[in-house]
Amino acid sequence: MTPDDTLPVNPTLAPHTPPTAPDTHAGPGPMPDTLPDAPPVPTPSTDGLNAQEIATLIGGGDASRAEANEALAGAEHLDDPSES
Repeated sequence: MTPDDTLPVNPTLAPHTPPTAPDTHAGPGPMPDTLPDAPPVPTPSTDGLNAQEIATLIGGGDASRAEANEALAGAEHLDDPSES
């Protein structure tokens, strides 16, 4: 490299600037002295579902569909149903 050779200046470079102060508005505020009461939680029902309600929830599928799904899972070498 001769003294006449100069490197081009990259116009996107900026001089080093000191870091700015962190934004203090992003932090949580102070804890209140008293908290409001929690909303009431309903007591869970102890009633079980009857067979019709269960069939409605799971779609009332027949046994042949479940057996076909198990056969497909075995053919695809899926041991655990959660792997599909």
